Formats: sequence, C-alpha cells, structure tokens
Amino acid sequence: MKLGPIDLLIFQSTSFCNLDCKYCYLPDRANNNKIDIEIIRTTLKRVAEENLIENQFSIVWHAGEPTVMPISFYREVNSFIKEYIPNNIKVNQHIQTNATLLNDEWCEFFIESGMKVGVSIDGTKHITDRNRVYRNSKGSFDIIIKNIELLKKHNIEFSVIAVVTDYSLDYADEIYDFFKQMGVKSLCFNMDEEDGINAKSTLNNELKEKYKSFFKTIFNRQLVSNDYMHIREIHGFNQAMLKVDVSDNSFYLGQMTQPLRILAIDTNGFFTTFSPELLGMKDDRYGDFNLGNVKTDTISSIIENEKFKKMFTEILSGIKKCKDECEYFSLCGGGAPSNKYYENGSFDTTETNFCLFSKKLLVDTFLTEIENKI
Repeated sequence: MKLGPIDLLIFQSTSFCNLDCKYCYLPDRANNNKIDIEIIRTTLKRVAEENLIENQFSIVWHAGEPTVMPISFYREVNSFIKEYIPNNIKVNQHIQTNATLLNDEWCEFFIESGMKVGVSIDGTKHITDRNRVYRNSKGSFDIIIKNIELLKKHNIEFSVIAVVTDYSLDYADEIYDFFKQMGVKSLCFNMDEEDGINAKSTLNNELKEKYKSFFKTIFNRQLVSNDYMHIREIHGFNQAMLKVDVSDNSFYLGQMTQPLRILAIDTNGFFTTFSPELLGMKDDRYGDFNLGNVKTDTISSIIENEKFKKMFTEILSGIKKCKDECEYFSLCGGGAPSNKYYENGSFDTTETNFCLFSKKLLVDTFLTEIENKI
C-alpha cells in the first residue's frame, strides 16, 4: 500500500480559540490545551526518517487559534525544520487565523519567516458578526478589520476564508465588493458544513437555487472584473475543465483518500489521516479516529493499525460507489471521507450535502453561465 507523500502536515498548536464561532466543528475549543514543542520535533524527525516527504510540502497551523501560542514557539519550530528537513525539500508554512490577536510583532514575524497568512472573515460587519463571535456573543468584525489594516501596513499579502451560510446567500454583491475593496487577492468560500460537533448545516435542499444564484453572481462579477482576485471555487472549476476528461471514470485516490497525503497532529501527539476534522472526535463505532501517537509510534505504522484498515476499506468501498453512481466522479474522485461519515454515519456511502453544495451545484452553475454566454 502506498503511503503519502505528505502534502499537508497539519498541526493543532492549541485546541483553544478565543472566539466561539457558531459553525465551528472543534469540540475542545474552550480548553486551553497546548502542544509540547517536543511533539513537533518528533513529528518532523519521523516524516523525514520515514521518507514520507518529497520535493515540497506544507505545514499548516490550524484548528484552535494558532496565535494564542507565543511567537517564540514558532521560531523554535523553524529551527527544527532546518535541523530535520533536508535542504532540497521546500517547506511552505501557512497559518489560518481569526486575526483578532495580531499585532506589529506578529507582522514582523510573518515577514521574517515567510509564513503565509490566511484570515477568516465572512464578509461585512452584519455578516461576520452573525457567526464569528466571542463567548459573550460580541462580534469580532471590528478587531479583525483593524488587524487586517495592520497586515496591509506591513505589506503582508493574506488570503481569506469566508464561510457561506444561509444568511450569506442574500448578499453576494455585498460580499464580493467588500473583499475587492479590501484588496484581497485570494478568496476561498467554505460552505457551512455538517462536520465534527457542528451537527447541522444551515444549507439544505430548499436553498439549492438560492445557493446557485449566489455563486452565479460571484462568477459573473469576477468575469467582468478588471482587477483579478483568485477565487478558489472558480479557479478549481477552470482547472478541472482543462484537465479532466469527463468521459474518464477511472478509479483514483486524491489528497483526502490516499493515506498520509494529509497528516494531522493534535496537541497530545495523536495523529490521523484523510481529514483534520476527524482528529479528536469521539465515535460509537471507532471510539475515535486516532491512528497512533508520534511520541510512541512511527507514522508508517498505521498500515498495521486495525482501525486504519477498517477506515480505509470503508473509504475505498465508498469511492467505488461514487464511481458507479455519480456522473460528477471524474471531477471529484469520491468526495471527502469525513463529510460522508459525519453526514451519513459511514465512510462507505456516496452523496453528501457537502458534495452537493461544494461540487455539483457549483459545476452546474458555472457551466450554465458559460453556455449562456456562447
């Protein structure tokens, strides 16, 4: 069985987040757990010694608010990267932050380290403050904007992740204008998804046409814009249309289905693969989705892990069902295992709400718009 190579090494430096966003999937975001720096050292040493990395990979600081940790922590991580990762392998570091704790020192560190910054903000004040709140229900928009201006003052480029909820769907033009005026160069729309402890998405079948209308507006605004903004959903569609033969229904494994293309590590050193959303979750069938601990286990040892074997067997069966039943398979490759599990109760299933909204409706919308313009 082929393992890796690792594309994404996702570290949960802390489970704690100072915000309490209503759609968050994390179960322990009120707990102030912090990762021991030795877990980072051991992980980097293991991925190098076990030949699980090739050419380049990304380290992503995510899940919990990573700027809760001191800058000195990340400086020490950088020293471990230099010590354990061969010089011929490029390491890209990304931090996904709610931006509420940023200051000049953080900006200076981003410049010094070359760490790429992603900011989570959903749109204008009434949209962002509807869900991205503190534990006292106070909105976070004002401080996010203040600190985005700080990033801009230091000439730090940043990407944005905006979560699309039922409420957002009425404000496509407003959201697009907001991010354009902010000078965002790279924008990703995440749907409000049923994942982790977020047991119910605000997006459902009744909102399909409204969702398509939202992205129709985004697509057409982008089409006539003179100032390019990279929008992941449109770029991904364009790339798929250029590269994918829709008549080719061959079976393949992608980043979320090939073991150890994604490796996620929690604050205690437990690790899993396929999706970081599986990390730390409890489950009646599996107990949890932890496949080992870097303090005691090699990462490659998952191949002998009975829980992993059961998960992977179910995932492969689910992909085969997608291949046999879904006309969008060549664009998707079988979907995200974590979404299948959280929505349908098993990896061995096909369509999910996530699949419908993040793939099928977008493809249909963009294709229709292109056909209407020919």
